[in-house]
Amino acid sequence: MHRFGFLLIVLCTYSMMVSYAFGPRKKKHALVKVLEAYSQKTIPGIPHADVKEATHFIILWGGSSYPETFFWRGEHGWLTCSMMKAHRIATLNVTNERTSGYSSEWVTADKIHIGDTLMVTPVPGGKFPVPAEVSPETRNTLFYKTGGSGWLSIGISQIVKKPDVVMP
Repeated sequence: MHRFGFLLIVLCTYSMMVSYAFGPRKKKHALVKVLEAYSQKTIPGIPHADVKEATHFIILWGGSSYPETFFWRGEHGWLTCSMMKAHRIATLNVTNERTSGYSSEWVTADKIHIGDTLMVTPVPGGKFPVPAEVSPETRNTLFYKTGGSGWLSIGISQIVKKPDVVMP
């Protein structure tokens, strides 16, 4: 009788181990999910003022620790990025078509939590050396660091060109 009980325990343990090894698993939550990548020109309403073109990345933050910094490695070098919380808004344009955009608010990195939507924007200017870990050939990649991590990255395959914004 004791051998039967022991055998039953061994079989139950074995079946639980097998089901754990081959059963469904939760997918590991990615730190960054790119929701949208776009560039847009802003044409000022003042004659002879400079036209500004900016690239924006709307991302969903999935890390339990906040991002310390973001850098963009595009065609024009290694640029530091600003981070802002983004809020999706729906508006009607002139032809009464629904369009979507984002409003943004300044946020410090330590106030960013898992599930927050962020607008990451490369900022021209500044002299930041490219870290040795980053390959000089790498282009169209968003690099970031979290507390204690090395450089992490996500490639951006397409940047959509949005219609120009004309200021009054």
